[in-house]
Amino acid sequence: MQKAVQWTEPAGVVPHLGREVAEARHQHYIGPEHLLVGLLRQAEFLGQVDALRQDDDRAADLLRAHGLDLATVRAGIDRLVAEGVLPGPQLSDKELLATLGIDLDAVEERSKEEFGWESWYYAAQWLRLRRVQPLPHAPGGGTPLTCHRVLLRAGEEAVARDTDVGPLHLLLGLLRDAERPVAEGLSPGELRLRSMLGLPISGPSPVRLLVEGEGLALEGLQAAVRAALDAGE
Repeated sequence: MQKAVQWTEPAGVVPHLGREVAEARHQHYIGPEHLLVGLLRQAEFLGQVDALRQDDDRAADLLRAHGLDLATVRAGIDRLVAEGVLPGPQLSDKELLATLGIDLDAVEERSKEEFGWESWYYAAQWLRLRRVQPLPHAPGGGTPLTCHRVLLRAGEEAVARDTDVGPLHLLLGLLRDAERPVAEGLSPGELRLRSMLGLPISGPSPVRLLVEGEGLALEGLQAAVRAALDAGE
C-alpha cells in the first residue's frame, strides 16, 4: 500500500499564504504565482519559530540566491497583469451586487429576521460547502485552487524520497508544473472555471514566464532544487 502523503507545517502554510496574497490583490483564485509568493513569505512567517524553521526555509533561500526575491516576483506578477497574461484586481461578489443596487449585508440581516439566525446559518453553510466544481479549495476558505497539479507534483517528489512534503518539494512541484502549458490535461469543467476567473486557457505557465523573465532557465532551477533535496537527505 502506498504511503499517504503528509505535509510538513512549513509547506502546509504556503497555500494559506497564497490565499492571502490572492486576496490582497483582489484576485478570486489561487494560482501557481500565488504559491511562489507564499514560498517566499513562508520563511518570514515561520522564521521566528525555531522548532518549525529548521532547514525549511531552504526553498526561499534558493529562490533568493537565483534573484527571485519577494520584490522581484511581485513585480513580475504586476508585469504579467499589465500584459494581460493574468487578471487584474476583480470585484468581489458583494461589490458586483452593489453595482446592481443590492446591499448584501442588508439582505443577510433581513434573512436572519425572516427565518431566524439558525436557519440562516445552516443555509449559508450549505451554500458555502456545496460541491459546485471539481477543483479543491484553499484550506479554511472558498477561494478555488487553480494549481492542483502543483500539489500533486510536490506529493510525487516527496513520495519518491519517502518523506513528507516540504517547501523544497513544493518548489520543485511548481517548476515541474511550469513546464506544461497552463491548461494541458484539464477537464472541461476546469477550463470553464479558468474562463470564468479570467485566467488564460492556453499559453505558458505564469511561473515559467516569471522565471524566464529574470533570465533563468526552468531546467537549471529544477536542477538546483533537486541538488538541495539530495543534499538534505
